[in-house]
Amino acid sequence: MIGRRLSDRYDILSHLGEGGMAVVYKAKDLILDRLVAVKILRHDFSNDEEFIRRFRREAESVASLSHPNIVSIYDIGEEDDCYFIVMEYVQGITLKKFIKSYSPVSFQEVVYIAKQIALALAHAHERGIVHRDIKPHNIIIDENENVKVTDFGIALGVTSATITYTNSILGSAHYISPEQASGGKATIKSDIYAFGIVLFELLTDRIPYPGSSPVTVAIKHLNDPFPYPKDFRHDIPQSLENIVIKSVEKNPNLRYDTMNELYEDLDTALDPNRLNEPRREFHDGISPMESDSTDKEETIKIPPVPRNTETKTEEQNPNEDGNPSKKIKKTKRKRFWLWISLLILMILIGASVAAFYVFPKLFYVQDTTVPDLKGMTYQNAVQHLKEKQLKPIKRHVADNQIDKGKVARQDPESQTEVKVNSDVTIYVSTGAKKEILDNYIGYDRQSVLDLVRDKTYKQIVWKKEYSSTIPEGEVMKQDPSPGKKIIPSETTLELTYSAGEEEQSVPDLTGLSEDDAESKLDQLGLKMEVKDGDYSDNIDKGAVLEQTPQQGESLKKGSSVTVYLSKGKELKPETIKKTIKVELDQNQNDQNQNGQNQSDQNQTEQKPTHVQIIYTDASHNNETFVDEEISETKSYTIPLTIKPNESAHYQVLINGEVKKEETIDYDGG
Repeated sequence: MIGRRLSDRYDILSHLGEGGMAVVYKAKDLILDRLVAVKILRHDFSNDEEFIRRFRREAESVASLSHPNIVSIYDIGEEDDCYFIVMEYVQGITLKKFIKSYSPVSFQEVVYIAKQIALALAHAHERGIVHRDIKPHNIIIDENENVKVTDFGIALGVTSATITYTNSILGSAHYISPEQASGGKATIKSDIYAFGIVLFELLTDRIPYPGSSPVTVAIKHLNDPFPYPKDFRHDIPQSLENIVIKSVEKNPNLRYDTMNELYEDLDTALDPNRLNEPRREFHDGISPMESDSTDKEETIKIPPVPRNTETKTEEQNPNEDGNPSKKIKKTKRKRFWLWISLLILMILIGASVAAFYVFPKLFYVQDTTVPDLKGMTYQNAVQHLKEKQLKPIKRHVADNQIDKGKVARQDPESQTEVKVNSDVTIYVSTGAKKEILDNYIGYDRQSVLDLVRDKTYKQIVWKKEYSSTIPEGEVMKQDPSPGKKIIPSETTLELTYSAGEEEQSVPDLTGLSEDDAESKLDQLGLKMEVKDGDYSDNIDKGAVLEQTPQQGESLKKGSSVTVYLSKGKELKPETIKKTIKVELDQNQNDQNQNGQNQSDQNQTEQKPTHVQIIYTDASHNNETFVDEEISETKSYTIPLTIKPNESAHYQVLINGEVKKEETIDYDGG
């Protein structure tokens, strides 16, 4: 079949598995470019019209189901007497293998898985579809413990012709309901019973009724008391055990009415107030058969055989005439055969005793020592057991210390004395046990730090992001995501918490004009407040001289930055020296000389000139600089101090009359 193309669309790639009625292959859908699973009806059934009709009807009804926990059916086809169903391809393992690999399964995981199965069955039941063959083999689970239920309704088509596929039928018999075992019709209550056994197996890693034949197992379902799960695993919460008990009542009327009702019970099973609730007791079953269900391969009809309340030791023969001589002869014959039986029994016992004493070697089995297998690969362990004439049984177990593929433990332990050909169970490590990652989203950072303190994560990386909606310090993201199955020691947990509303780093505004500074802040969502600054020899007037907060500090959007604008260079007072030349008052001397003769002029001195210089500057206000009489021309130098934007002023008075005055402005020099 591998390499064949069905319907010019599905290329068969590899073999995935098989059951009593069909073989499953992995295939490629050439049109949609995806992997699919193709279930092909066994050739044995291809000529059974009734079976084919039922096969198609069931497949078409299941194809109408659409649920995340049910394997989707994409297509139904026929080609050259080859009947097939195209289904969703799920990468994972069966729940049966999961239980063997990871048992004991934590109760949180048990509930997480069981709830998904319950949801799938509830969805089908609400649409009138009964699965009829719920078992771990028909449940697929991926690495994140997402559950997919498959093989809906197909089991109804199994007839007596499939008895040759003993292993497959036995697999279903372990999960068969009493009403199905007695020949009754499968109903919703039958699925609930099978679910209860799956839950029992999830909790205990065992089936309730072991047996070597389907008939033996079926009879046990009808008559044997159902074992309590806590007898095999003492720490099971009572609430979970009670769910199993109610699901597997032999009387269907005592089970849950619907899978939705069962789901609601599961949903609260681990609530603290339910963990130690009163134990539910089993009720009497509907099948009052005796509990003697040893492995008998009888050809029997499965309906229950009523328990006899009275046993008659002797029945009256209607043909007997009551003759006493005949009764005496009959009694003698019985005694004869009784003695013969006792003689044979004594001979056998004697022979057995003689055999043990006379021929001990015929009954002696050699002892051997179990080797230490821990840390070996499975192949090496098998070789060591062969050398010791011991038989290996392989099991898988999660182990945080032992590398994947190496022997984690063994049973019996090393150095134990056992008989040759004894079984030794080898538990091969599947690596560190995976755990469901907690959800830290919504908790504040300090609370999460407390929660992860005792965890063994490889590394915890904290990141922060600004958020206008999530409170500061609250965890807003995590990677890996919550609920994912991880190995803590191999996992780096990345947690992102809110830093509150986004903050902006304040830019350097020094030297920018007022308009440019405001524009730059506006782009960052910040406001600007303007104040006058000081003088500066380096920053132009009107440009930003200083700012608060400083460059690099963080502010939330909408906050203000205060800027101080430069007054430019500071203008300092200047001192100038003004030189004034004062000459004698010739008019005064000329008048004096006109009224005198020559001899008198020669004898009279020139009259002195009265000089006054008054000035006003930054340091003086109408102060007299010079007040004297001169008899000859004289120059005076006045030191004038002038402040920016101000002026100085001076006056020269000769003989009380203003002869000169001047105002000198500040020239910025």
